[in-house]
Amino acid sequence: MFVAGPPTAGEQTGGGTRVRAAASRFFDGPTGLAPNPSLPGYVADLAAPFGLEVRADLIEQGAGHSYGEMCLPLLADLVSEEQPADLLVLATAIPDVRLGRATATYLSWHCPGAPLGFAVCDQGLLAAFTALHLVDGYAHTGGCRRAVLLVAEQPTLFHELPVPTPVPDRAAAVGVVLEADGGAPSVRRHTEVGEQDAAGVLAADVADHEPAAVLLGAHLAGLAADLDSDVRVCEENQPFTGIWLELARGLPGLREKQVLLAEYDPTLRQLFSAVVRCG
Repeated sequence: MFVAGPPTAGEQTGGGTRVRAAASRFFDGPTGLAPNPSLPGYVADLAAPFGLEVRADLIEQGAGHSYGEMCLPLLADLVSEEQPADLLVLATAIPDVRLGRATATYLSWHCPGAPLGFAVCDQGLLAAFTALHLVDGYAHTGGCRRAVLLVAEQPTLFHELPVPTPVPDRAAAVGVVLEADGGAPSVRRHTEVGEQDAAGVLAADVADHEPAAVLLGAHLAGLAADLDSDVRVCEENQPFTGIWLELARGLPGLREKQVLLAEYDPTLRQLFSAVVRCG
């Protein structure tokens, strides 16, 4: 049995992480998934209490890309037996199309080092920031030298949406390798932030850190002109992975620099920011 919990004050021997590598992929071709005959009934049972219509046509087609298959190529690109991972965290906002599989455990099994693996979901656009906060926490214990953060989204939903929700145009996954570097924890979480207050909260975070570059999620795009920094606005059609796609693309030019990532979820009224040091 393995029992995990937050570190105590005496256990905090390290802290902070640095981005060592990142990779990303899009998935547009056939999924290769065979239709699951038990899936229509399973989804119908989940959707019935909420009166949601089931997309049986998509289920019969075997539509959608599974996060397990999406993230496996990233692990092959980023993690080796010579430099194994101690921790793997998968962050998602839209459910996996392959229901019933513990995807983070599946990915851990295929990752060099067989790291402790778990998933963060049901936090809207901000799940990846919580995942990064957890990586920082494990780095504080001194027992996590290298972690893999996996951020993935795909556009296939097997039921109609109960409320308007951002859905991506394409299936995309990003992998980020983070190594402990002894710095300060990177994530700030601001709750109960109204849309009219987001500009001031974001400006204060940027002023505190003076980053070399700022990567903004689509819900903060309108504030880019107000920031005195190198600001890059992420694509609205990739609402969950957009920031992390930009980080992966821009990493070669951001070496030895400090970057601030920020996103705002108007439904949750929360603004999260994170400062990452690029190694």
